[in-house]
Amino acid sequence: MHPRIACLVGFMIACGGSRGAPPDAPAPGPDAPLVEHTFRVFDQIPQFGIYVSTDPANYTPPSGVVMWTHGTEFVTKLTPEQRAQIGDQLAARITYHAQCDNYDRLGGLFFLVEPVGATPQPTDPRVELVRFITPFSDYRRGPLATLTYPDADISAYAHTLADPAHDVWIGIAGGSNPYDGDPCHATGQPADFSAIGFKYSVDLVSKGELGAGASLTLGAIGGVAATAVPVTGTFTNPGATVSGHVTVIVSGHGSAAGGDEYQYTQDTVTVNGQEIGAFSTMIDCAPYAALSPDGNPGIFTHNTTNNPRNWCPGALVPSHTFAATLPAGASTVSLGITPSAVPEGSYYSTSITFGAP
Repeated sequence: MHPRIACLVGFMIACGGSRGAPPDAPAPGPDAPLVEHTFRVFDQIPQFGIYVSTDPANYTPPSGVVMWTHGTEFVTKLTPEQRAQIGDQLAARITYHAQCDNYDRLGGLFFLVEPVGATPQPTDPRVELVRFITPFSDYRRGPLATLTYPDADISAYAHTLADPAHDVWIGIAGGSNPYDGDPCHATGQPADFSAIGFKYSVDLVSKGELGAGASLTLGAIGGVAATAVPVTGTFTNPGATVSGHVTVIVSGHGSAAGGDEYQYTQDTVTVNGQEIGAFSTMIDCAPYAALSPDGNPGIFTHNTTNNPRNWCPGALVPSHTFAATLPAGASTVSLGITPSAVPEGSYYSTSITFGAP
């Protein structure tokens, strides 16, 4: 696997009052169904090669979409109409469209907060929303050439994404690695087609109404390739004590010398020395085997015994969210990982953020 991960520094996104229901809107009855909205953010955005050094030839992004890093990252601004549809239950729905790269690659969905009217830059602080792994598939696989992942809960960021005091840009990233001998080369596809490993579509799915209240997002660690544990960072709270949630996304990578790709861990999250949550990264890949017609079947067996894994091809990388309260000023957050060995060439890709309310 050849992952591409943005390495980010700590950051803070502090936002003003969040959009709520109009003051004269009638309160819904206790049995009223939740209002539901689904809107598309990206429609079959291509992922080009992670090892190229120039922009793709003969490709222009759709209107409103900005391309970064030679076609391995794309961002687009949420419209006011889209943000007005965001409720207190919010999920991201990612669809993979296979093309030429039939290996398992690392992908991610993120967002950036910018001043109104400002153009985002690739180096701007970003928050990782969802991490996922592509299946082993290619464009010839019929129904298995398309995979819609389970909806990923991103409700912790609903207020920040909806806040009209700033612009919000959603990004999709990861890139691919079309290679000599891949399915497209083998079938003689034209160069423009063969340059695309796969494509992604993204929808946001919302339910309910978003309550009033200020929004705050603080970043401690963003997509860092950690080669030592524990992984630590700092939240800097600019205001009074605030209650919210800490969200952790972590996955081990590296195959050499019994690397972190081939084990699961017991992890603990502490804030200012107090444990706020714990989780296991054990995952059973067997349910995902049928989604990878080009894959090695051995990857998907005995994952809870003698063939351990902490992520699966064709699956989301689980995120873990825990209630937390931050005092004003600096707070230390730490992710403890057991076993703690990180062999040469391995790392733990780690994102830790705080969201309120």
